[in-house]
Amino acid sequence: MTMPPETRASETPSTARRAARLVFLFSLCLYGATTGGSMATDIMTYEVTKSIVERGSVTMPDNLFGMEAHRGVDGRYYAPYGIGHAVYSVPFYLLGRAAERFTGGSIGRSESLRKAGLTVGSAVAAAASVWLTFWFAWALVGRTRPAVMTALAVACGTALWPYAKFGFNAPLAALCVLIAVYGAWVGMRSGHSGMLALSGVGIGAALLVRVELVLVALPIALWVTLESWPDWRRAVRATTMVATPAIVAVLLTAYYNAVRFGNPLDTGYLRDQTAGVGSVWAGALGLMFSPGGSLFLYSPVLVLGVVALFELSRNDRNSAVLLGGVALVLFCFYASLEHWDADRSYGPRYLLPMTPLLCVPLARWFCGATTDLRRRIVTVGLAVSILVQVPGILVDFSKVGHTPEIGYQTREVRRWQWSFSAIALNSGAAAVAVPRNLRYLAGADPRPLAEPAVGEARDFSAQFAYSLDFWWVYLYYLGVVPAALSVAVGMLSLGSAGVILFQLRRV
Repeated sequence: MTMPPETRASETPSTARRAARLVFLFSLCLYGATTGGSMATDIMTYEVTKSIVERGSVTMPDNLFGMEAHRGVDGRYYAPYGIGHAVYSVPFYLLGRAAERFTGGSIGRSESLRKAGLTVGSAVAAAASVWLTFWFAWALVGRTRPAVMTALAVACGTALWPYAKFGFNAPLAALCVLIAVYGAWVGMRSGHSGMLALSGVGIGAALLVRVELVLVALPIALWVTLESWPDWRRAVRATTMVATPAIVAVLLTAYYNAVRFGNPLDTGYLRDQTAGVGSVWAGALGLMFSPGGSLFLYSPVLVLGVVALFELSRNDRNSAVLLGGVALVLFCFYASLEHWDADRSYGPRYLLPMTPLLCVPLARWFCGATTDLRRRIVTVGLAVSILVQVPGILVDFSKVGHTPEIGYQTREVRRWQWSFSAIALNSGAAAVAVPRNLRYLAGADPRPLAEPAVGEARDFSAQFAYSLDFWWVYLYYLGVVPAALSVAVGMLSLGSAGVILFQLRRV
């Protein structure tokens, strides 16, 4: 990594590298200890990954959601998502398949371990995002402690933590966008052409995960222009370095679309009524203020991040334009969608790629030069933000948010009525689940019988809605391990994260 000019003499690159490793290991251990193995609703990516491994194809086995928009020109069915997440998930599918063979397939339903393997991929992508956030913050302020605090704010104080538990592509999308922005920032500030190429790889990878993420190329191009001005030759060279890998991804996406749906521009959403366009103003209000989808409600620390971003603009306008520009482009795009809230999510899942970028300016607030009042404000804000994540960690919204007791609620009700929002439902469910599960694990109450899943249930499903959403607790309810061993495994997993955090504090 490039040493920024303002780095103190005592802050050596080796110290930063050690801190970065510990940040990654802490995040990975924390996410691994608190994951539940739920696939939520991203079953189509699983089926594409399975098809790639087992049949060398990208087709789905059937019309999983009964939508003719997913039928390709050859009569077979394809997922409307980009190929990136499915390809990324291949090694994690293989890991789950190996675990399934080792255990004889006796845990959970058929393919449960393979599906859980994909959630491991989300945890790895989320931990990598935290690691890269550290390097971005370190490059910005040149000091290890503020960079560590910024990375931990992303790891524990934002919705990245709950989404590290699921098979959605949001953590991978966040990592790709972060690679694109960080590569462009370091590449222009250090003159490192390899980092500019890395930025293009990040843009291309983001496109392959979610096609709309190619929009991040616009503020990155603006950044390159601002940093190069008035040397237009430098701007052309830098733009070429960034654009080349991204153009390769565009061509791959066009080919993939043409093979599946006969149109290079059709990902499967052009004929899908669920991908409609709505009022950008209504979406923006919802993404800022609604109980069901407010970015700032589900990641309160980002309020401070926005303030820090405006302050950064006074000292480093170009960096603020880059970070704020990418966040603004993504916010406006998703606000314009009819389904801006992503539904069945703990907060606005689509906006997760913005999260690390809005936290990076906080590195300046964590510096010793800032005022004591400001440090207290950011500390309190971070503590509140961590508490907000806890209900999303303890219980799975895809299980508790759509139970027979709650009944069917319209999208508008789930968006705007507090009592039916994810944070309210998860908090209420967690308040009931924690003491209940403590009694089960302590042997005060008998373990509930695991009823077999019925119908189209594809993972642990609603028959485990009473459980805390941790894999080691599920093992107990499935009868795989006794309660004492389940608790011991959980404490060992969480304890390993604590040990790493202690070492990180010493660094």
